Amino acid sequence: MVTETRAPATEYDGRLFELYTKYVSEPESKKDVYGYTLLVIGYLLALIGMLIYFAGPTGSEVSQGTVFLVRELAAIPAGIGLVSTLFGIVLMLPVTRGSLAVTVIGALAAVVAIVLFSIYYPNNWQAGTPSYSGLIISLYSVGMAIVAGVVIMVPVVTGKRSYFSETTDGHRFEHPDIMIGESDRGGLFALFKQAGEWRWRFIDQSAVAGSTSTYLSRLEAEERVEAVKEQVAGAGLLEIKHAAFRLYESADGVWHWYLMREDGSVTAEGGEQYPQRDGAESSINAMKDHGPDAELFVMDEAAYDVQRRNGGWAWRLVDQDREPLALGAEEQTNRERAIADKDEFQELAADAMELIVEAYGIELVEVDDAWHWRLRDRSHTQLAESRHGYGSKGVAENQVYELLDRFQGSSVLEVGTPTYDVYEEDGVWQWRMVDDAGSTVVTGAHEETTVDAATSAAERMRSEAGDAPIVEMENLEFETYQDGEGWHWRLVTPERDVKAHSTDTYDSETAANGIVDRVRDEAPNADLIEFEQAAFQVYEADGGAWRWRLIDEDGTVLADSGQGEYESKADAMGAMTTLQENAPNAEHLEIENAAFELFQDDDGWGWRLVDDIGDTIADAGDRHDTEDGARDSMESLIASVSETEERTMTGGMFQVYADSDDEWWWRFVLPDGSLLAQAPSSFGTRHAVEDALEGLRTDADGAPVEVVGQLAVLLDPEDWRWELVDADRQPVATGQRSHKNRKAAIKAIEDIQRNATGTTVYEIRDAAFDCYRTDEGWTWRLIDADHDVLASAPGEYETLAEAEDALSVVSTLASRAELIDYDDVAFELYETDDGWTWRFIDEDRQVIATGERHHESRADAEDDLDEVREEITAASVLEIDSAAFEFHQTDDGWRWRLVDDSGAEMAQSIQTFQSRSAAQDQLTMVKELGPDAWVSAAE
Repeated sequence: MVTETRAPATEYDGRLFELYTKYVSEPESKKDVYGYTLLVIGYLLALIGMLIYFAGPTGSEVSQGTVFLVRELAAIPAGIGLVSTLFGIVLMLPVTRGSLAVTVIGALAAVVAIVLFSIYYPNNWQAGTPSYSGLIISLYSVGMAIVAGVVIMVPVVTGKRSYFSETTDGHRFEHPDIMIGESDRGGLFALFKQAGEWRWRFIDQSAVAGSTSTYLSRLEAEERVEAVKEQVAGAGLLEIKHAAFRLYESADGVWHWYLMREDGSVTAEGGEQYPQRDGAESSINAMKDHGPDAELFVMDEAAYDVQRRNGGWAWRLVDQDREPLALGAEEQTNRERAIADKDEFQELAADAMELIVEAYGIELVEVDDAWHWRLRDRSHTQLAESRHGYGSKGVAENQVYELLDRFQGSSVLEVGTPTYDVYEEDGVWQWRMVDDAGSTVVTGAHEETTVDAATSAAERMRSEAGDAPIVEMENLEFETYQDGEGWHWRLVTPERDVKAHSTDTYDSETAANGIVDRVRDEAPNADLIEFEQAAFQVYEADGGAWRWRLIDEDGTVLADSGQGEYESKADAMGAMTTLQENAPNAEHLEIENAAFELFQDDDGWGWRLVDDIGDTIADAGDRHDTEDGARDSMESLIASVSETEERTMTGGMFQVYADSDDEWWWRFVLPDGSLLAQAPSSFGTRHAVEDALEGLRTDADGAPVEVVGQLAVLLDPEDWRWELVDADRQPVATGQRSHKNRKAAIKAIEDIQRNATGTTVYEIRDAAFDCYRTDEGWTWRLIDADHDVLASAPGEYETLAEAEDALSVVSTLASRAELIDYDDVAFELYETDDGWTWRFIDEDRQVIATGERHHESRADAEDDLDEVREEITAASVLEIDSAAFEFHQTDDGWRWRLVDDSGAEMAQSIQTFQSRSAAQDQLTMVKELGPDAWVSAAE
């Protein structure tokens, strides 16, 4: 039996010819196909131009530039479409070569006009200078007129003479010159259509030879017949008496071979195409040298194999169809090391855990008897590592979960930037200011119960510190300040102890300062009023009227004359006497000028300064355990008040002072006298503290306020690394990756924060199958405890479920699969959709040869292979360098076939002959008559 092969590709094999033959008709020539194709393209381009024009935006609201653009986009495809349509029609007509040349010139002129239109429209069309519209329209019109002229005139010129006219394909009809009686025998190549495709046969007095392939069109069949006619005369004779390797160079310059039996049937062919003859010969030699004794194996279950990859050796796990399931991660220098890698994978895969890190993961690791954690991304690149170890894995894990909760809303701080930190410590909120060196330069004076209160305090410091004066207090000073809607005053010591303060609220700074002046003037001359029991006071009010009041021994006013006024002191005394029965032992006091009153209340002994009308203009700022203590305080005031300086506070101020050890400090005082902030440490000299405050005021004015809480991210501008810090800015974890700029670092941090709740916390004891997502999809790899990749999936999967399913298969098969091990080369039996067959492979799993036949059973495939083993030893090597007739003896008799120099079958005998001589007689007749035989097509 002779195996037919399809003829080599011809110029009529293209997709265009196939479509034309299927949907239009049998092409008379290539021009018919190309012409019709141009006709269709031109129609589509013209249609596109029309659609753009009619569907484009119109109306008064559309800009003129848009209108011009639409017109240009419509005109260009429409113009090209018209050229293409007419040119296609020309190609479909029986034009002469001269007419075709004229058509090409006209089409080129029209295309040049379209190009010029795209360049100069609309700026240099009609209104522009210079204007090219006339030139372009004329050029296009001339070109189209030339093409249209050819279309119109060809039928007129060739209509009656088409039988004789020579077209671009030669004469329209060709028939051989037949001279009856001059020859008594001749040959005929008959073309006929069968089952929709063309065949040919060579006929003498009966069918002698036939095509080994079918053809889509008559033109292709005719072309193939002409090739046979050219090869027949010079073809040699070759008798195949036993199996042989046929070696040949194909038309595209590569070498092939196949193994052919004596009956002409092909049993095997080379596994690849070889660019050089030596490569093909080497594969044939491998078959001849090792094929008879090569080992045979069957891929009926998953197995490991080792092959060359990228210049080295690597293992892989494949299924029964030899589809890769897992690939070794590294290439080794030799096969033994690759097998060792396989053994390590097989050992670790048995107990490897499944790990899914969609975005980020935190790995728990034990280092030097302490547990640490490491933040990794989905590719297991380490991003950060904890600075401190933990005593147990459980403690480390709990700490990780707490950090993840805090990390989501943590602020981002920057090294080198002064910042107000609002932080939580021991359940209370505090704030501080950190300078560009990372040192704390300001601490809040008070602990707050809420983050808002601490933030407000820091923001007030920022708003007031820039303009706050720097003040040193050596003695008592009066401070006038505004609190809310009114003004007040106080007398304070350098230690911020209030010795006296106002008791009323004043409408203006001037009014408050006036009271301070009165205290300063009247206190030194004020009388001292002491009473151990209740007393009636009579005093002259403004305008000369008299009033009275009753106070107890604590100085508390028990009763007074209210709004009532008396014209004389006697009248006031008379009214007061009527109340004498409520306080029979009360003294009678007449106030004629300012006086100090010593009194005792629930807080202790104090004093107050009362003016001549009985109004309290000053009150002691503190209380004492004894009357003498209150008296000493009063006398101290009297002694210094005249010389005491006065200051108006419209905002906060920095107060510098020295302690008992002559160390200098500062505090920030608000107008109401409360402390807002203070120095975290002392300074050696007054000059040092004042210099520090000058720089502090600059930084404090613009520093941002950040809520640190219990965790924050600190960025280093030097390389844009980050680290996690606690409330005291002490490192919790150190980042391992640098970023190119602040924006990139912030983006990376925000991505981690966004995915914090989904972060996987895990521990790798020995190894883990890591499922992760790439840009193309999901995949997996096996990593060891050091995150070294030992194996990977052969590709990507659309979903995580598919990747997990593939991984499940690998986990199941990895431990029980065996290694396919053979020396140099081996035969492999395998099953395809067509049945069982074999292939011959080398140690790199490269296919040297494949079987040509498929069998229903494995046993039949083995029998076929056994026959091949017997044949290859004695098989000769035939190199084909020209067309040849081959004789083959089959079970039915002798046959012949014509093979070209590229190994493709061109023709075969129709009959089977009982003797070699009969076959050769017919072949001789074909060689004699074939070259001059004429061709006839049966429609």
